[in-house]
Amino acid sequence: MDRFDNRRPNCSLHCPGLNDSTQDVVRRADLWSFKFDFLLVSFAYVFPTTNLLNLPRLAYENGGLAFLSAYAAAAFVIVLPIIILELSVGQLTGRAPVQALYNMCPVFRGVGVAQILFSIAVMAYMTRYLGWLFLYIFHLFWTILDDRPGLPWLHCKNFPELQSRPCREAGAIANFTHDTHTKLNAIYGESSLVQFMVTLEQPSRSIDYFGNIQYYILSAEGAVWILVFFAICFGVRWLGKVVCFTFIASLVLLLLLLGRAMLLVNGDFSFLVKFYEITDWNRLADYHVWKIAVEQAILATGIGFGAFITIGSYNKRSNNLVGDSFIITIMHLALSALQLLTILSFVGFISHRTGLNPMQLMDKGESQMWHFLAYMSYLPDFKAWSGITLFMCSLIILNIFYMLAMNVLSSLEDAFGERWSRCVPRFFLAFFICAFCFGTSVYFATQAGKHAYQLVSGYLKYITLWTILAFELIAVSWFYCAHSLGKDLRSMLSGGCCWCLGHFLLFITYLLPVVPIAIAVLNVMGYTFDAYSEEIHEWEFSEYVGLAIAVVPLLPIPLVAQFTLCRACCCKRTHRSKCSRFRHAFASPLRYEIEKGMFHSTTASGNGKGAMSPPRYTSTAPGYVLLPQSPQAPLAEPEQYNDLRR
Repeated sequence: MDRFDNRRPNCSLHCPGLNDSTQDVVRRADLWSFKFDFLLVSFAYVFPTTNLLNLPRLAYENGGLAFLSAYAAAAFVIVLPIIILELSVGQLTGRAPVQALYNMCPVFRGVGVAQILFSIAVMAYMTRYLGWLFLYIFHLFWTILDDRPGLPWLHCKNFPELQSRPCREAGAIANFTHDTHTKLNAIYGESSLVQFMVTLEQPSRSIDYFGNIQYYILSAEGAVWILVFFAICFGVRWLGKVVCFTFIASLVLLLLLLGRAMLLVNGDFSFLVKFYEITDWNRLADYHVWKIAVEQAILATGIGFGAFITIGSYNKRSNNLVGDSFIITIMHLALSALQLLTILSFVGFISHRTGLNPMQLMDKGESQMWHFLAYMSYLPDFKAWSGITLFMCSLIILNIFYMLAMNVLSSLEDAFGERWSRCVPRFFLAFFICAFCFGTSVYFATQAGKHAYQLVSGYLKYITLWTILAFELIAVSWFYCAHSLGKDLRSMLSGGCCWCLGHFLLFITYLLPVVPIAIAVLNVMGYTFDAYSEEIHEWEFSEYVGLAIAVVPLLPIPLVAQFTLCRACCCKRTHRSKCSRFRHAFASPLRYEIEKGMFHSTTASGNGKGAMSPPRYTSTAPGYVLLPQSPQAPLAEPEQYNDLRR
């Protein structure tokens, strides 16, 4: 049991910030088993497929090395300070996003709720994508067990039940009379890959006609959530072991693909020379390039979802989060470089073999995944390498699902508290979360699922994440104050150099809210409904539904803020003035306890009792109050944290 919440139902707690001295802030006892587990989970979270599928094309379109330089700059100047901020909030409060942001500024508790709703929405539509990868793996083994030559998404022969006529192999070159360029045939209507997917999902002609449930896809989506359930149902100690396997396995598979691609080019690195030749440093003067680089860096590292707050909340309080943040950022850039080099190597080999320009062999997003599978048709042992590609991408995305689902689970555990956790153990709570998320993804398994996927994924990218991230930065950097958080770092970290550097980087977050706001504004300015398919246009309410999908996760931010302010100002069971109650609704419940803890620590040091900071689980630990033992709510013994220091 990892949550302890024994708060008394008095007016000071029902009116936020009215009596900070009685605010109970308790640390969870469930921690990462090893520091290594925390780092691997963080590495897995910043190792998504988005850079594998998007970064090569983006680099080719936006100046080559110039764009990569902008991306690296965004990672260190924007992403790194936010990672430090989110890990600090989690490590300081020991809570998931909802309760953690409440402890920063009660008015902004809705930002944490918005992060949870957004995580659920992303997992809902991404379940369909991951389910499709599972279906590819299933049919791969089916061809092996049934001793069929070829693969149904790469070849037209031997699979009449999964193909129609006319059919062209996905790896073939497509010539179109209306286009002056030839392209890879992967995602065009006559492609064997497209026909394979159409046969299984039988898409409807309009998004409002959901038709029949496609049980192949539904079963694959169910398999996704079964795996997620078994990864999170036993807590972070078990999750650390699961992610340790899945991350290392996916990294090994990526290295195998990179090694195979290097053997294909056979020492001919002319593709890297061509990539260098397209470099245009003048593109750095274009704000649009910087917008794309920053946007991609934020999406690839997953900041703004609240997952780093949850990851950090399971650290011991003295963990060196500043050094960890640098390691995580550098590891992200290294993994992104491996992903980029892998795709460029395959594209260089196929470009040399077919004579096509690299731009004609690449796409972005889900389409690039299908291009990646089409690349395998140029390999003699295509079944083995297709399997490696599919398993690698599936494991990478599963790691993201594990952390987002754990984000939701930890937030619900915070909400229920210790009393409810006796009635609803984590095992059943995890089952409820996975069952609910599976239910939200059922529509994506219907005949309209393809169109719903395009609508949801398209509208969520415009303003939702950027608004959440902007309010998170405003809540912590401006209302709680980045300088105050920097002083909290000093109380948590023993190394003077680390907390000084972290304090300096936190000052940057004062300026960062303008970044997500600018991205959201530019996205809205570039919005056009014409970019969506005809099947979505068939329903007259599609655009309104898309707008609702983008806005609904944001509603908790104003609603919770309004509720908190009204409750603070209208609470009659206090002698404070209405103005004072309003002001204290913005005050952090942590501040009084941190100051009291620092006072006790300073007094003890001044009396010659040693400068060692007090234990985390004592009443004098800065930022935490040890609740009294009682038969109704006994506190568990804190579990040991095995710190591996090199």
